[in-house]
Amino acid sequence: MISVLLLVTFVTITAAQYTPIPPHPPGFTYKASGYMATPVIELFYDHLCPGSKGSWPTMKQVFDSNENITGIIHIFPLPYHHNAYFVTLAGVVIRNLDQSLFVQFMEAVFNDQDKFLTQAENMTEPEVQKMIAEFVALNLKGISSQSIMDGFTDDKVVTVADRAWEYGCSRGVSGTPFFMINGVLDHNAGSYSVSDWTKMINKLKMGP
Repeated sequence: MISVLLLVTFVTITAAQYTPIPPHPPGFTYKASGYMATPVIELFYDHLCPGSKGSWPTMKQVFDSNENITGIIHIFPLPYHHNAYFVTLAGVVIRNLDQSLFVQFMEAVFNDQDKFLTQAENMTEPEVQKMIAEFVALNLKGISSQSIMDGFTDDKVVTVADRAWEYGCSRGVSGTPFFMINGVLDHNAGSYSVSDWTKMINKLKMGP
């Protein structure tokens, strides 16, 4: 048993050492009220995760109604949410073209998750990619379906998505939604109401 634990620890540490350092902090900054405003609330979401969809209305209200906080959204596509990776790539393209449209895209996918899950079960990968590209063009003004299709084979887009996932792994993320407050995992955050969040934020601002 001890040898197994040592092996797992070694593999974990080794993997963490080789996580690529990105040119800038990963994630989509939804709100940053001033330089390094605290607390910093990080959300690790999967576009096709029902739990991520369910928590977003609360978190959006928390970000919009509390001053001097930083809200960051990381996309962490789960392998058992089929097609989540392709949706993630589309999100990277959208952020590259117009960051202001990213949340609109995320919300559009949340509102139509089944389209990419059960409804796409018998579709080929090219068919899924075409569907996602057309979905983006339909829901986001100014983003063409061709720009999304090009993104699926763009090495730079793939690298951004892959490194974001590796970053989540290096932070110990194992599922979605995953909440970190000032860098610390909060297992109970998914059940917090807007009032609960506001009380916590105010308490953190007061210090120990």
